[in-house]
Amino acid sequence: MDFVAVGMDLVSTYGLLAIFLIGFSEPIFQPIPTEVFMVGGLALGLDWRYVILVSTLGSTLGGIVTYFIASKYGEALFLKIFNREKYSSAEEFLTKWGPLGIIVISFTPIPFEVICWLSGIFKMPFKIYVSALIISRIIKHGLVVLPFAALGSIFPF
Repeated sequence: MDFVAVGMDLVSTYGLLAIFLIGFSEPIFQPIPTEVFMVGGLALGLDWRYVILVSTLGSTLGGIVTYFIASKYGEALFLKIFNREKYSSAEEFLTKWGPLGIIVISFTPIPFEVICWLSGIFKMPFKIYVSALIISRIIKHGLVVLPFAALGSIFPF
């Protein structure tokens, strides 16, 4: 099953609600970046302001759920999948970069859910985590959506 096709079908049927739900699921488990579906929503005529708003809200709420799941079960799960060396390396990264690491990871090929899980595992202070999460999502989603919004105002589709 092609997840992108299913996601785009959801966006074409449910619009902003689908973008919210896809954004919510991304930090928890879903491998396709929300931005793919945001662009699809724009192509379908969704208002860019609402696209940024619902994607950021969904992704932030999903990141909060991920944080709590990871803070309770993440360490044991991480150590079943990866070795102690990777665990130490991840801890060093978060110690060094802190909340800035969340923003930096947003612009790398590393899946966003990885930094959300790590933040919960290593118990980054919650308010700082949520603040960094919101900032990273607004920047990333804005950088994806705003060029399309600008093009749409120049070349109405």
